[in-house]
Amino acid sequence: MFGLDLKTTESLKLPFHTVASLKERLLWLANLRWIAIISLIFCVPVADEMFNYKIGFLEIINITIILIIFNLFFFFFAKYFPFKNEYQELAFLELQILVDLLLISFIIHYSGGIGNPFYFLYLVQVILSGIIFPGKFLPYFNAVIAALLLTIWTVLEHLFMVNRYLLRSEQASSELIITSLLAFYITNFAGVYIINSFMNGYRTLKRIIDEKNAQLEKSIKDRNRAFRFAAHELKSPMIAIQSTLEVVKSLFSDELRPEVKKMIFKAEQRSSQMIDMIKEMIAVTQFNLGMEKAVYENVDFNEWLYEVVNQQKPYAVNKNISIEYCHLQINFNIRIDVNGFEKIVINLVNNAIRYTLPGGRVIVKPFLSDDTFGFTVKDTGIGIPEEDLDKIFEEFYRSKNAREMEQLGTGLGLNLVKDIVKSYSGKITVSSKIGKGSEFKVEFPIEGEETLIMSLDKKEFQQQSLFSPE
Repeated sequence: MFGLDLKTTESLKLPFHTVASLKERLLWLANLRWIAIISLIFCVPVADEMFNYKIGFLEIINITIILIIFNLFFFFFAKYFPFKNEYQELAFLELQILVDLLLISFIIHYSGGIGNPFYFLYLVQVILSGIIFPGKFLPYFNAVIAALLLTIWTVLEHLFMVNRYLLRSEQASSELIITSLLAFYITNFAGVYIINSFMNGYRTLKRIIDEKNAQLEKSIKDRNRAFRFAAHELKSPMIAIQSTLEVVKSLFSDELRPEVKKMIFKAEQRSSQMIDMIKEMIAVTQFNLGMEKAVYENVDFNEWLYEVVNQQKPYAVNKNISIEYCHLQINFNIRIDVNGFEKIVINLVNNAIRYTLPGGRVIVKPFLSDDTFGFTVKDTGIGIPEEDLDKIFEEFYRSKNAREMEQLGTGLGLNLVKDIVKSYSGKITVSSKIGKGSEFKVEFPIEGEETLIMSLDKKEFQQQSLFSPE
């Protein structure tokens, strides 16, 4: 529409300009114009009363009213018109800049012309066009328009073809006019050149960064797909191995020597651990690929959390670890994604059991405040070294003492928990001491009217043991 060249078209392909980002800039420009309008309304009466300048105060007020009308139109058009692409928004932006340059030329004329040092206000629009418009054409085009407007008004004033409005008692000399115009030309075009060069460099750098980001995202997606494929391919043979071991143990139990039975038992344990790891890998890749569908339900959070924690009872019994659940005596219904939240709970409780020695305890405690809800999982396990606390949520990371206690592990569980919690605008924190255990706190915001308090008791918690070691 405004003679955009091939380079301009290539620039528009960059995410540097999107319909949403340009709309923000359109509204931002309208807000800047309101500041200019307020300044004019304030400064004109002050200049008239205090300094008695011989300028066109009434004409400036009329131009200000015109500017208000234009800005109202620009504001509502930018806010409510459904622009279909960046070209439409850039055309609308160029229209605003041209109107602004024209109105600025009238304001400068009525407030002293070339003798008014504020004639450099032209440069504001020139600078904005250099920053926002891709390519070279429009920034230099607007710079030429600004130079022509100032030159035309100056010549007309100097030749007495239009009324003169002077800030000084005497008229500016020809030498001063030529010097001022030359200073403006140099500043105007040098500024456009510098800004345009900087923005072209910025856009080139951003294009490179965007290309690398796209390649990185593709690599991550490809890795996740390969990861998921490998996990699925491993799952079937591992289940087959586990089933075979169970059949051997059941059919030939009486004929097997004790040391063989012990080996079969260890093989079953390892295969179970491998299957759990594979399931974890599948869960992580499904979440990363956006394959996991959210299932929102209204649940009694207290009871729902108790039931999910109770699923870990067999694992705790097998390790001779007690699970204690602190029933919150404020029952409340809340709408949650039961699939996502269940993964959070199971991962944290399973980890607590895994890294707690036999005879230890795992305590799960829900909580509710005015604007948040969630739960804590506390254990008496091996703890996490202080230097590892800020790393445990990283992908594949496992602390040294965790690797020594449990050789098998993906290091993906806590990373998955962090990502799920973050996707629901929640936060997860951890505190721990070596040899004394760890405590994870998961907290989510309560939004709007989604939480309904059902009952309230004077007691805050009632602790119930799901399993206690003998």
